[in-house]
Amino acid sequence: GVASVERNGQTTLAALATAIMEGDKIATAERATVTVGLIDGSRLTLSESSSMVIYRAKVEPAITSLADRFFVKLFSGTLGSVVTPASNSSAQFEVHTPNAVVGVRGTDFKTEYIAGKPCPGFPTCLRYTDVGVYKGIVEVNNPTSANAAAVQVTSGYETTVPCELPPAKPGPLGMGDLMAPGYH
Repeated sequence: GVASVERNGQTTLAALATAIMEGDKIATAERATVTVGLIDGSRLTLSESSSMVIYRAKVEPAITSLADRFFVKLFSGTLGSVVTPASNSSAQFEVHTPNAVVGVRGTDFKTEYIAGKPCPGFPTCLRYTDVGVYKGIVEVNNPTSANAAAVQVTSGYETTVPCELPPAKPGPLGMGDLMAPGYH
């Protein structure tokens, strides 16, 4: 399928071995996916009709308790992440959506941001984030929520972050789809 890379306001078609730079926006068309290999061996797979920006925030090196952080902003669609475990105990990997932050150390998980469809269990909420963990542990919170409580999601479980509410209690993978057919 077709994927594009937007850099400095100019859009080009993505091709095998396209170098991705900090701040590039990657987007996929219908029936298209793209996998981005990171220098540490991690892999990010952007599903069809999705868009994201990859960036790295460099933290003050003089403060030894802080280290580089790697962030992905998912604007729409689904992002599969297979993250290589950090060798530096303070290194971080996070996926940000408009209403959720998913922080991880080393794992295999999926983040999906959905807008314009009712959230299962919250029919008046028309934007939400689903996070499913296949291996490892992630921490999910909603920085737009008045209740900033985070939940830990372990292997085989998933959570939903509806609108400005805190993340739901994690349940077994696939339960959200079983409970609300036709939503995804």
